[in-house]
Parts: sequence; C-alpha cells; structure tokens
Amino acid sequence: MNRILPLIAGAACLAAAAPALAAPASNSSCFRMRDMHNHSVVDRNTIYAAVGMHDVYRITSSNACFAAKWSSDPLITRVVAGSDIVCKPIDLDLKVGGSGGVSPCIVTGIQKLTPAEVAAIPKKLRP
Repeated sequence: MNRILPLIAGAACLAAAAPALAAPASNSSCFRMRDMHNHSVVDRNTIYAAVGMHDVYRITSSNACFAAKWSSDPLITRVVAGSDIVCKPIDLDLKVGGSGGVSPCIVTGIQKLTPAEVAAIPKKLRP
C-alpha cells in the first residue's frame, strides 16, 4: 500500500501539469510551428518569421544557412520530441529549401519582436 500512494501522487502531479505542457501560455513568447506562415531573409544568419495574426519573431542561426536564400524559398520544419511548440532555439528543427538545395540551420536565437520593433522593420524586409 505504501508503494502505491507515491505512484498515485506522482500521477496526479503529471495530470495537473499536462495542460501547461499541451499549449503555450497566452502571455509567453512560445508559438506553434504550424502558426508560422511567412518569412523574410534579413541576412545570412537572420530571418523574420510571421507567426499567427500579428506576431513577428527574429530567428538567428550560427551557420549562415540563409546565405544565398530568398524570402520565397520554403522553410522546412520538423516536430522535435513530439511537440510543435517552439519556446527556445533547440525546439526548432529548421532547414531552408531552394534552388541551391536544402540548408540545415543551427538555430541560436528566437526572439518575439515588440510592436515598435515590428513597425521599425523596413517594408522590404517585413514577413
């Protein structure tokens, strides 16, 4: 009986935490990969990605995977560890397609831009 009680308590804790793991909190800077719908290439290490209706994220890589790529080249994403929720760089398995082939990206940064930062993006670089 003493062995069952800790298992029940552990299961209750997991059940209570499950809703928090299922979706990002509304005030967090996490997003679902499926909500990323457009992007623009800023430079060889950076893109702006449009997410949802109004959000823009700056995504940076350490390996120049966006070099010689265009904003029309497709982003290829893959679900990591069974979840499409992206909160930190390791959550985003990203590649960029195009006429030169597929370039894998080593994502080093994901930052949600403020409305003021989005407004400051030059028109030709807006996703």
